[in-house]
Amino acid sequence: MSHKYITMDCRNKIEVLNNEGYSARKIAKILGYHHSSISRELKRCKDKYNAKKANLDYSINSKSKGRKSKFTDDLKEFIKGKARGHLVP
Repeated sequence: MSHKYITMDCRNKIEVLNNEGYSARKIAKILGYHHSSISRELKRCKDKYNAKKANLDYSINSKSKGRKSKFTDDLKEFIKGKARGHLVP
């Protein structure tokens, strides 16, 4: 199964088609996406769909994906202390 990310160009098309009154299913058929993907995309904006706001929301959410780093400030200081020959409590 391949994943198809929604690009900014498609978000602009979604915005125009949504403003013209097209349903999520019709937009999906026109752009070649699954209707649930378009439906979720339209829900990104609480009021009226805006392509720029949706893209910003997408980029913020995509940055928070993945494994969190275990390299904390405390660990960083401990390593620096060991490198200098000191033990940091």
